[in-house]
Amino acid sequence: MLEMINLEMVCPFCGQVHSVEVLEVNYVVYKAGELAQNAFPYLSKVEREQIISHICPDCQEDIFGGV
Repeated sequence: MLEMINLEMVCPFCGQVHSVEVLEVNYVVYKAGELAQNAFPYLSKVEREQIISHICPDCQEDIFGGV
């Protein structure tokens, strides 16, 4: 059975705690060096960016605009 894990992170800009739920097997692959878009094809761009940079969705909108 595939296990989901909840990745919690703190935004470096606003300090807000946010999380993304991923399959543990995909997280292991990502931590081993796989690109986020390949490791987490089922996540949105915003969710993948959260994992990469820890920037929350609100701050992503402020920084990058409507990506």
